Amino acid sequence: MAVKRAYYGNNSDRDYFERVFQSANINFLIGSGASLPAIKVLGSIETDLQQLINDEQEEEYFRMTTDFLSAVWLPHECMLERGNGAPFAPPVITNVECTRANYDTFMSSLEKILTLRRTGLLPRRINVFTTNYDLFIEEAATRNNNILFNDGFNKRANIWGVEEFDAGSFNYSVSATGNLYNYKVELPTVNLIKLHGSLSWEHYKGKIIYNIGDGKPLSFATLAEMKKWVLAHALILPRKEKFKETLLQNVYYDLLRTYSNELDKEATLLVIFGFSFADEHLETITKKALRNATLKLLIFAFNEASVDGFMEKFRDYSNVEIIYRPGGNVDFPVMNNIITCYLGGSR
Repeated sequence: MAVKRAYYGNNSDRDYFERVFQSANINFLIGSGASLPAIKVLGSIETDLQQLINDEQEEEYFRMTTDFLSAVWLPHECMLERGNGAPFAPPVITNVECTRANYDTFMSSLEKILTLRRTGLLPRRINVFTTNYDLFIEEAATRNNNILFNDGFNKRANIWGVEEFDAGSFNYSVSATGNLYNYKVELPTVNLIKLHGSLSWEHYKGKIIYNIGDGKPLSFATLAEMKKWVLAHALILPRKEKFKETLLQNVYYDLLRTYSNELDKEATLLVIFGFSFADEHLETITKKALRNATLKLLIFAFNEASVDGFMEKFRDYSNVEIIYRPGGNVDFPVMNNIITCYLGGSR
């Protein structure tokens, strides 16, 4: 069965996390809890939207989706500095700055793990899977020049520089060579695999390209305008059959297959943070992958109250450990420090 592991920050903890991270193919799965406080957790939005579809309340469905997407876009308008001249509320600015700092530290943590990796037998690559739509990881990557960041977009899509999404690029490795001594060193790489789409994805001539679209207009003159704005987002959300897009569904299943394949590799580590496994597809794939005896699943529980839920969900799997901090919470900064504790902590 799954086991609980308390973190105290002592030498025993440091030795344990050094063994775990130095000898594994590393993968992260992060959910909406990682983008707090800038973006609220999803809650029951997907269930609520599906119920509106079942009840054939199309107008109410689009209004709820619009409200949800507006809440996701608001911190991005602040981050992108395009508030149309209107000042942002101080809490919005504070929350965005806090979330940006958390992701900056996360990217530095991944860089530290890869740069100081001792073995040359494992790839210097970390896969970050996420169901989040937001752009905080991408933005943090622009401030870290010590890693190669791959979000799946190929810059040679056409002469105009349009970047086309290619899930196959997540298998690439990049090495640096020297002319004098003919050495070859694999460069540290972070793959960002957004399982549910992104605010930076756009449909273009039967392909998905990188383009950060416009946020929510101040108002919609008609319901048709609202529908058009919602459907312009290349996101995996509950939708009626007539609104489902084959392209997006194909990409979704390609990425799920990538997730499954990575977990099937020997000596693999999957670190879970800010994710509750409300997505049934991911829960099913993860539990199936746990039959791989060399896969270790580390779940960071926010507090002790959430430990029991994870213990029940994974009660049948001995290669699952739930990390918690007695008497305290495991938020993003704490998680960053834990995963790099054997390297001196995050920075």
